[in-house]
Amino acid sequence: MKRPGGRTARVRDSVLEAALEELAAVGWGSLSIERIAERSGVHKTTLYRRWGSVDQVVLDALIQRGAEEIPIPDTGDVVTDLIALGRSIATSISEPISRSVAAAAIGASDTSSIRQLADTFWSERFESAGVIVTRAVERGQLPPETEPNHLVEGIAAPVWFRVMVSRLPVADGWLAGIVHTALASARANI
Repeated sequence: MKRPGGRTARVRDSVLEAALEELAAVGWGSLSIERIAERSGVHKTTLYRRWGSVDQVVLDALIQRGAEEIPIPDTGDVVTDLIALGRSIATSISEPISRSVAAAAIGASDTSSIRQLADTFWSERFESAGVIVTRAVERGQLPPETEPNHLVEGIAAPVWFRVMVSRLPVADGWLAGIVHTALASARANI
C-alpha cells in the first residue's frame, strides 16, 4: 500500500530542514544521520532508506533550499531577470541559516565526498539559472555564443563576496552595475 504524499512530503521537509540546521550548528565534521534523525524526529532507518548517506541528505536539502529561495525569474528582459536573480541570491545568503551553512561548507575539509557534493549542487544551480541566458539568446538580447555559466557566475560571485566577505549591503544600484558589467563582457564575447 502506497503512503499518502502529504506525510511523505512532511517527513522530507522535516529531515531536510533538520539537516541544514544541524550542519549550521555542528559543521561537517560532526554531522551524522543519527544527529539529523534526532533533530527531525524521524527514525534513522528512514533516512538511510531514502537518502543512503549524510551527504545525500545535505545535497537534497541544499538543492531544495536553493530552488525555493532563489527562483529563476522570467520577466522577458535579461537585465531585469539577472538583477532579480542577484537580489534573490543576496537575500538567501544573508539569512542566518544560509550564512551558517555556507560558512560550514567553506570551512569543511576538501574531501572528495564534500567536493563531489559541492560540484553537484553548483552544477544544478548553474543549470537552473542558465535558463535566463538561454531565453535571452532566443530573444536576441545576447549573442548565441554566450556561455550561461560564465554570465551567471559573473553575477553570483560578486554578490557572494559582498555578502559573505565584505558584509556590505547589496544595494540595487550596485547590483545593476554588476549585471551591466557582466552583460557587457558577454556581449563583447570576453
